[in-house]
Amino acid sequence: MSASSCLSSLPSALGASVWRADELAGAAVGTVASGHAALDAELPGGGWPLGALIELLQPARDAPVWSLLLPAVVARQQASGGAVVLVNPPHEPFLPAFAAAGLPASSVLWVRGETPVAPLWASEQALRCADVAAVRAWLPRARAGDLRRLHAAAALRADSLLFVLRPQAAGAAGSCARLRLRVGVPAAAPVHGAGHPDAARQALAPALCVDILKRRGPPLDAPLQLPAQAPRLRALLAASAPAGAAGPGGGKVRSLDTKKEESHALDRLAVAA
Repeated sequence: MSASSCLSSLPSALGASVWRADELAGAAVGTVASGHAALDAELPGGGWPLGALIELLQPARDAPVWSLLLPAVVARQQASGGAVVLVNPPHEPFLPAFAAAGLPASSVLWVRGETPVAPLWASEQALRCADVAAVRAWLPRARAGDLRRLHAAAALRADSLLFVLRPQAAGAAGSCARLRLRVGVPAAAPVHGAGHPDAARQALAPALCVDILKRRGPPLDAPLQLPAQAPRLRALLAASAPAGAAGPGGGKVRSLDTKKEESHALDRLAVAA
């Protein structure tokens, strides 16, 4: 008897729980939309899994990934009213950008790790707290056993959203994460300033390269290309004319000295003045 005929003979309730490795799995757990339609189409259940460990591998500890995660974090916070816990981030969170995305500053908790074990302990305790909507932890030194503990803690709450960020080199080892992604930046292209004919097109060009390394489904054919800026900032950059030209509502677009802002976690290329 073939495998397909065996599966078809199973009771309907059991058959629905069987995952075929050449197909994208359904929503075995709850999910929250990522805010990126192209990414949701490749994620089992159509979004980030809840109650599970989501692992992101970065080329650098401060690589720009907030635009990838922030829409789901905001959605979870608004749905539950809980706190968003940032454990051991590389830079101080830029709260005005969070507020502009719909995340109140009063809901953000910033936890610094003074010792190697402190971030792990803080992440686990946050997951056990019913008043926490989401946890984003930077854990470059986490071991396999540490990740299993966090995965188990997240599973205790079906509505928890857990992102763990680790260096790209960690991809050589196995992972208990339900979902594992590698986030990078495409090869550098010439940067055009405001007023250049290609400036608007470049502002809308994909700037994050997302490769799904582990999921309940077939391997991804090619990495996804997603925007690195939030929609409002992308629209602002695309609409910008020569430097100082009026924008929507009579505002002007002016560049920021990024060297002075390098201590912040979010990229602020331009603001409406």
